[in-house]
Amino acid sequence: MKRRGEPLVTVTIPMYNNERFIRQTIESILDQTYTNFELLIYDDNSTDGSYEIAASFKDPRLRVFKNERNLGPEGNWNRSINEVRGKYVKLVCGDDVLYPDCLEKQVAVFEKNPCSGISLVCSQRTIIDPEGKSLIKKINLVDEGRHKAVDVTRKLIRMGTNILGEPACGLYPASLLPYTHGYSARVPYTIDLEFWMQLLRLGDLYMIDESLCAFRISDESWSSRIGDMRYHQFIEFMEQTASEKMFEVTDLDMFIGKINCAVHSMTSTVGFKLFAGTAQEEGGFFS
Repeated sequence: MKRRGEPLVTVTIPMYNNERFIRQTIESILDQTYTNFELLIYDDNSTDGSYEIAASFKDPRLRVFKNERNLGPEGNWNRSINEVRGKYVKLVCGDDVLYPDCLEKQVAVFEKNPCSGISLVCSQRTIIDPEGKSLIKKINLVDEGRHKAVDVTRKLIRMGTNILGEPACGLYPASLLPYTHGYSARVPYTIDLEFWMQLLRLGDLYMIDESLCAFRISDESWSSRIGDMRYHQFIEFMEQTASEKMFEVTDLDMFIGKINCAVHSMTSTVGFKLFAGTAQEEGGFFS
């Protein structure tokens, strides 16, 4: 139970060598129209100036921690959700951005629907380049409103791609954390999506059909570094998910999904190499 005086929302940033972008990420969170939150930043023993930049902010809602040794993404992401005080939790990577009304609109869904069985509220997202310019203004793969886990999962499998969005897209109840096993990097490319599936085993999805955050493509992002492993890792995630009877994934879903996954992986690889490597020089695309 949330105790009086504690923030309603915990926003947490697991950070590693995000010197280039972390100031903009932090500022986007501190500038939210919804103000009843705490911001916890966990620096994974960065070798650049990330920690110093984060520690330079003087805001009573913000606390910065530095790991004594590098824990890696899985270890640091899990540490970042271990001591949350908020009723709701949002994890934001150290190079992404929240738009000003993100928390306000996502919290409103939960607060207007108490005890409703919604376990995850997501929003659409914008894809931005290293300079923060829009490449794609909104990715819309799930319609506005409430969706059953089985329907979302089967569509995800058939699409062969992440239709729910990256960590910054989601907000979830902290009370559900004990019923998950946290973030797992057994399949690194789907560390966030696998966690979303854990939450969807516990309730429904609510999608806000509005871009409330931005996912940055850069040569420093984890997705970019994974590169050509995307296809094989997403297929492994699909097979793992399809093995769970509750999601009712069919052989036809998998067949269609594997074809679409191959297409998405090819275009994503080309897109990352193009946008991450040249967007800065070209001044952005689709802006």
